[in-house]
Amino acid sequence: MILFSKDKGLIFKITNAILLIWFIGALVFVCNSIIEVILKEPKYTYIEYSATHCAYLDERTKLDEKDIEDECQRLYNSYLYSYKSDNHYKRKGLYMAIANVVIVAGAMYFINRKK
Repeated sequence: MILFSKDKGLIFKITNAILLIWFIGALVFVCNSIIEVILKEPKYTYIEYSATHCAYLDERTKLDEKDIEDECQRLYNSYLYSYKSDNHYKRKGLYMAIANVVIVAGAMYFINRKK
């Protein structure tokens, strides 16, 4: 499979150049998606989350101690839900990037196969 042989017409050379650039870009997106799926952000425990994200509730709000604890627990539950949802969308992006590579590689193969 030679992409830029002298036998091919100009339109096939241009098509192959576009597909080759697209294929390289798709590989970059796949690598990026794999890195995002493998190297996840650390997941906070409730104690870590409350120490870093709920400290402002004491200073800026006029809530009593029980309301502050309830609000911090609600914020932590929201954080856990978004963390789970984020992982789902990262995997979905990886699958779509792999599908993109397969489609472009298939198109390059079928255009350049020997007849």
